[in-house]
Amino acid sequence: MGAGSLAHGFAPVPVVRSGFESRSADWLGVDEALARILADVEALPAERRPLLECLGRALAEEIVADATLPPWDNSAMDGFAVRGVDIEGASPERPVRLEIVGRVRAGERPEVGVAEGQAMRIMTGAPVPPGADSVVRVEDTDAEGEPGAVVVRDDRDVGEHVRPAGQDMRAGERLLGRGHGVTPGTVGVLAASGRADALVHRRPTVAVLATGDELRDSTRFDEVRAGRGVPDSNAPMLSAMVAAAGAEPLALGIARDHPAELRERLEGASAADVLVTIGGASMGEADLVKRVLDEMRYQAGFWRVRMRPGSPVGFGWLPRGERRQPVLSLPGNPTSAFVTFEVLVRPLLLRLAGHERATRRAVVATAAEPIRAPARLTYFLRVALDDSGGRLRARLTGPQGSGLVSGLARADGLAVVPEDVPGVAADDPVTVLLLDDL
Repeated sequence: MGAGSLAHGFAPVPVVRSGFESRSADWLGVDEALARILADVEALPAERRPLLECLGRALAEEIVADATLPPWDNSAMDGFAVRGVDIEGASPERPVRLEIVGRVRAGERPEVGVAEGQAMRIMTGAPVPPGADSVVRVEDTDAEGEPGAVVVRDDRDVGEHVRPAGQDMRAGERLLGRGHGVTPGTVGVLAASGRADALVHRRPTVAVLATGDELRDSTRFDEVRAGRGVPDSNAPMLSAMVAAAGAEPLALGIARDHPAELRERLEGASAADVLVTIGGASMGEADLVKRVLDEMRYQAGFWRVRMRPGSPVGFGWLPRGERRQPVLSLPGNPTSAFVTFEVLVRPLLLRLAGHERATRRAVVATAAEPIRAPARLTYFLRVALDDSGGRLRARLTGPQGSGLVSGLARADGLAVVPEDVPGVAADDPVTVLLLDDL
């Protein structure tokens, strides 16, 4: 494998003319389409970054504990370190009196041990003194009512509240593997391992290009009010989805339905790891994306998938020097673009970024209402989740038309109805892909 291909995550292959008319690339099932996208994908190169810059990335190295933590037996609460045998049978009717031989706080070392009939005042996190095997909570004592002594009135803490050395990690122990996604909790583990940085995979760069003469960005919204255009919600939305997946969006703006302009924009995206186009991927007269890609020696992987919304979605590669660039052509309807990104694009970005898990987590919920799936397609329907009644219930966010955008903000997940299932009845189980599964 050449260095150029490794740097972009895909092995080089001979580039052939796509021939969008190829039926073998048409009308794939969702699983087969995703398998074609993820085939031959390798993680991008690694780089060492400070811990806070690692958030959202995937580890490119195993993390091994450099020290034993905690390094000594320590107290889990404020109280008195004692020998358990000395307080067995203690009760309000039969209190046990112990001599206090010292005090130890977190960050200190006890100067003496605890012998028979003795106790030591101890604070949370402080090392347990030699001889002690239990920590009695303060409320079960008279809290030093008598100078130099403590009275214990309950034996429920025999053998309790001592955190043993190495309970968290031991030196040389494998803590995290390659491909583990870095979360704030991961940063805590890395810091506890004495690390100020980590080796993580590079973030993929994703060029996002919206197409269509009818689109208007926010600077031309007056034309939307006047009925002379529609707002471009897709490019900002998908750029945000790229960022949320831990990749770096490269906004290419809006390309008009003109072959020369479209080709110029596509050629200007050659440096990106992935190219995402929005709109122009159907079979209409003005749907030019396929035609222009073909002129650029595009190699098609597929161009329709048995899913709703989003069936006119394509995937293939453009030759970019010594490497090939994956290209995903998404439909122009907002919900179709959203769903196809979630189901097909996001896993590719996570795999390129080195994550061991590329797909969303799924839960099984109860359908709060009937969910129809009349065509033999896999349906992905926006649902809100509610667990206030003691069980997780999924309710449609409203009308499910692919041109609607408002329901996306209310969606907690995508209810999945397989293509061989005509629908889900109310109160029946339904699988839901979580849209925020961290």
